[in-house]
Amino acid sequence: MWIPLLAMAIAVSLEPFRIGMTVLMLNRPRPLLQLASFLTGGYVMGLTVGVVVLFLLRPALGSTHFTLPRVQIAVGAVLLAYAALVATGVFGGERDPDRPMGLAGRVLATVVSRGRRLLDGRSLWTAGVAGLGIALPSVDYLAALALIAASGAPTTGQLGALLLFNLVAFALVEIPLLCYLVAPERTRAALAALYDWLRAQGRRGVALLVAVVGCVLVGVGWAGL
Repeated sequence: MWIPLLAMAIAVSLEPFRIGMTVLMLNRPRPLLQLASFLTGGYVMGLTVGVVVLFLLRPALGSTHFTLPRVQIAVGAVLLAYAALVATGVFGGERDPDRPMGLAGRVLATVVSRGRRLLDGRSLWTAGVAGLGIALPSVDYLAALALIAASGAPTTGQLGALLLFNLVAFALVEIPLLCYLVAPERTRAALAALYDWLRAQGRRGVALLVAVVGCVLVGVGWAGL
């Protein structure tokens, strides 16, 4: 469980949107407090969802069909489909600027524009809410929770796995927070460069990492049936 779980967490940490939000927080007034509020919101959402799914919904997950090999195959298949969507630009892709937007696109653009104006402010509450939003359950996070739940580990082991996943998934928020204390300008520049690189070509790298994890899970699960 641990190696696939860590690989999934690394893939989540490299999401360009997550890194872009970190860059944004570092360029707001009181950047350390902004980034700390953003990270706190992410932890609160991620850990709360994890605890609810793993422990409050455990009876529903206790079905005889919910075995580790079957979950590994299901999670692997989901990750392969997700990797294909990421690689083709369905998730995280750039919109063609020459293509006219429909009504839904114009509404979304308006919401995004207003959201950006709100994020340009000084409120720490806004940073916290942004952290809550960035950690809303995604396909890869739910897949990781399913893997933890089916592992058969004791409660302390599952809690440890949940905490480890979130720590790694927010590594590129935690590390800049610490580095900013020592070298603020270099931290801003390095993170902005990483964000630009991920937007330019990192999408395929993240998709490849997710696809490799998916293949491993399918193979291990198939062998365990």
